[in-house]
Amino acid sequence: MATKTISTGITRFDYEHLSKGFMVRICRKGKHINEFFSDSRFGSRSKARHAAEQRYQELIEEHGPANMSMKDKLTKRNTTGLVGIHIVHGIDNRWPGCEYWAYCASWVNEDRTRGKISFSWNKYGEKDALELAMMARKHEITDRQKLVNMLERRKASQKKSKAAKRRPRNTSTGRK
Repeated sequence: MATKTISTGITRFDYEHLSKGFMVRICRKGKHINEFFSDSRFGSRSKARHAAEQRYQELIEEHGPANMSMKDKLTKRNTTGLVGIHIVHGIDNRWPGCEYWAYCASWVNEDRTRGKISFSWNKYGEKDALELAMMARKHEITDRQKLVNMLERRKASQKKSKAAKRRPRNTSTGRK
């Protein structure tokens, strides 16, 4: 046996004519930390393992636990620049030349199922389809009508605030 994972961050190395011991490894923000605890240096296999486990706990306390979540991380496969939103392109073979584009929002729910909803550029327009997808992703909602109502309310409030900014203010006091 050459190597065996003992627990998260700790691996056992058993090479016949080379080293025998435990390797502690963590990686945080691109920085790799590797430390080897040999059986010979610590006097026995169990003492080396105990030292490795202690050091691993120290490193976790110092650097924090690993963040394995991809929820808010942008990957190189992303085409929109927005986490959880991608462009969908399709062709409907039932009608010649019928192709469609849409923005699709997706996320993983707490019960580990996938939430997903898309908005057609033909139906909502490209700008509104993107807004709807962003709202769906942010609030993790698949209720299309609720999202459309939220967008309409947002547009109405933006329209009111723009109108208020354009209105000239009466700065005169009426006195001469």
